[in-house]
Amino acid sequence: MKVSFKLFALALICLFFTQSCKKVIDYHPEWNTSSMSAKIDGILLECTLATAQFYNIGTQTSVQISGIKEVSGFSLMINDFKGVGTYSVADNNIATYLSSNTGPSESYMANAIGMIKITSYTDQKIITGTFEFKGENVVTSAAKTISEGKFSINLVPIKLPETNNGTNNLTAKVDGVVMGFTGEAVLVNLPPIENVLSILTINGEKHMAFGIVGYKGVGTYNLETDGNGGYKKDQTPSGSFSSESGTLVITSDANNRIKGTFAFKAPNDDSSIKTSVNVTEGSFDLPFSKK
Repeated sequence: MKVSFKLFALALICLFFTQSCKKVIDYHPEWNTSSMSAKIDGILLECTLATAQFYNIGTQTSVQISGIKEVSGFSLMINDFKGVGTYSVADNNIATYLSSNTGPSESYMANAIGMIKITSYTDQKIITGTFEFKGENVVTSAAKTISEGKFSINLVPIKLPETNNGTNNLTAKVDGVVMGFTGEAVLVNLPPIENVLSILTINGEKHMAFGIVGYKGVGTYNLETDGNGGYKKDQTPSGSFSSESGTLVITSDANNRIKGTFAFKAPNDDSSIKTSVNVTEGSFDLPFSKK
């Protein structure tokens, strides 16, 4: 798996963006049956939304476990998931606490001290565990102690009905088949790379999403160098596709709306599956907010 600061920044934004998007498009109802909490320097934070996402990269499986309450949250990444067991952050795993969504100055990442313990993992139906770590601010080097962390997350997605009606505000052809999605866009100032644009849309289990780092308004953005695009056909580990080439063109950015077009080619995120999707004739007219 290729890891970069750019992708890490986009992951942080997505953690908070899904909360606002859920209000608009009922993003994942099953999150309401999941929980995540921990103490930050002794003060309890109980997340109102928690989720887990699995990724297959060749023969290796990774899992990201996230929780959020308003503008605070946790993100845990186990990069070589083997099921029940204890995973140290010193072994290329990631544990992060975000005290707000204003950027890296509010992000505390475990460097060497911390662990994530998976206590139960049953037939991809539920994952439970505990975590603790010492997080260091990525800008100021200030530290916070995360203790008594725990999570219980339902992995069985609720089958959401697909819609194809006038509420869709993003459309595209996926391998020649026209699809409609509903969602929104958000712009967050994230020093030192400044503006990050995120677009997230959904139709049933299907998703179409984009992230642009260093957004400068109207113009053409290369999805290979300026960010990424993605299509998810379902919630399975092999159901996700990320762009390897393509463009996102912003034609208008005014009056709390953002409009544009896009096209990209995306191989399966599971590198052992030699499939890809070709997304063409994409267009959108989305509500647009700035954080």
